[in-house]
Amino acid sequence: MTVDPMPPGWTSLDGTMQPAESIAAYAARVQTVKGACRDAICNRRVTLDPKVLCGHGLGRLRIAQVKRLFSCGRIDGCRLDWHNEPAENPLRLDQFIGRANVRIRVSCRGKGCTFFRVWKVEQMIAGLQRRKVGDGRTEVDKLPALMSAPCAVCKRTSWDVAVLWVSEQTMGWRQLGERTFDRVGHGGGV
Repeated sequence: MTVDPMPPGWTSLDGTMQPAESIAAYAARVQTVKGACRDAICNRRVTLDPKVLCGHGLGRLRIAQVKRLFSCGRIDGCRLDWHNEPAENPLRLDQFIGRANVRIRVSCRGKGCTFFRVWKVEQMIAGLQRRKVGDGRTEVDKLPALMSAPCAVCKRTSWDVAVLWVSEQTMGWRQLGERTFDRVGHGGGV
């Protein structure tokens, strides 16, 4: 049995896909990190290119470790603010077509609301195509903005979307298979 690997640059924490924090993961996502100083008398700008850092043998370090190396030694602390540029290799729905171990969880972000739904990737793509707002190339990060229907419970339209990934090598998957997703809770892992 062959196992489809997780898309490069991503990891599964508690069953939910998250961007991995190593420099090699940033390079796989083609995602640069930029910093700018907030101090009025400093105009320092920093761009961390993960591919270049990997070329210097730093791919296994976490990006936070490299950011600390660029901090200044001011007594009142460094005021360098960091932000991630959008990934040039983002998660797209078509990366998960045909994978039984992947689901899309759409959950309401309304205060105190616990409403959520779990969809197969193919169902999500079909719904986007039916409404003519997306297709398989749709980026997962863009999905919350495409959800226009209000929550069935609180009537708000504030959605969060997560990719649920269950390793096919776990005993739970071997015993339950796709029924593993029946146990998924709001915000909880699988």
